[in-house]
Amino acid sequence: MLTTESLRKYALHEVGVDGLGVANIERFDGAPPDMDPRAIMPKARSVVVFLKRILRGTCRGVDEGTHWSSYHIYSYGGLSRMLGTAQSRLLRFTEQHGYDATPLAAMATTREFGPKAPPAAPGLPPREVAVHHRIAATLAGLGEIGWSKVFLTREFGPRQRLAMFLTDAELEPDPIETGVLCDRCMRCVAECPAGAIHPQRSVGIEVEGHRIEWNDLDLGKCKLTHFGLNKLSGPFFAKRFPGVRLAIAEQEVTWLEAWDLGWTMFPTMPAINALASSPVACCGARGCIIGCVKAMERDERVTNTFRTRPGFSDGKPWLLDEEPAYRAEDHGGFVWDPDEDEVDTEESQTRDDEGWY
Repeated sequence: MLTTESLRKYALHEVGVDGLGVANIERFDGAPPDMDPRAIMPKARSVVVFLKRILRGTCRGVDEGTHWSSYHIYSYGGLSRMLGTAQSRLLRFTEQHGYDATPLAAMATTREFGPKAPPAAPGLPPREVAVHHRIAATLAGLGEIGWSKVFLTREFGPRQRLAMFLTDAELEPDPIETGVLCDRCMRCVAECPAGAIHPQRSVGIEVEGHRIEWNDLDLGKCKLTHFGLNKLSGPFFAKRFPGVRLAIAEQEVTWLEAWDLGWTMFPTMPAINALASSPVACCGARGCIIGCVKAMERDERVTNTFRTRPGFSDGKPWLLDEEPAYRAEDHGGFVWDPDEDEVDTEESQTRDDEGWY
């Protein structure tokens, strides 16, 4: 017999996920049609959400300004692939007990892409349906959405990524718990290099007497930084385009504009392009995850503890200079003729390629 506890036991001890929760389908009553699980699986009775931790050590290179790729390879793109493998095993386990199970992709930003086709005919479900993973995880009792919009758990704070599936099995739902993990310290606001986390404006819903609320995030600024175009928090764009001034705080772009610009720029930056088979987490989650981890660990609000003290840097987060490092008169458009004799004068000096790139 398939029960919540038998599924959770299998997930934690056999599959190797770090948490699993269940929400009954009635908790999604009132959801917009393009966010309602029943628009995908009309006979769904339960929404199952599970998570794998973001390894704390993969964040240190970003926090210390020494190494970027570990976070993306192991705790973003890589972790998403691991969740896909875990999801496949959980779907098979559910089917082996005689129930259908429908996987949901992590397409939380479908709305930001905009409509891709004409509206569906009256009476039919929307063409694009994306169940909000963080809301679903809250309704499945795994934790709560923090002010930054990042999902928090008692064990790991903001250090996890989520996946989910629907099933027609009527499983026992886990209790919802909100208002206990995020204390609105606003460290995420102060340390977000994009200035994307609003300190006052919020978005929220009410479900079964619980207020689920997060900041009204500036998705354009967030995505520009996430894709490595913020000179304050990432070196790759600055190295490739030292004369460009792109002050993220001054940009007024949509999420889709930022997405398109990011994918346009990836091929020009070798370090990022090498990682860009999936969306690249070049920001390293400086404020929304790392800043939040520091705050929650300091206040002993996470149960996953470490002997390393301090686990992260204690000082003010580092920032680079977003002003142009070189101007056109400094480099003459990167023009260099290898056949021309080098002249060692004050007016003409040999270019140091390693420093420019």
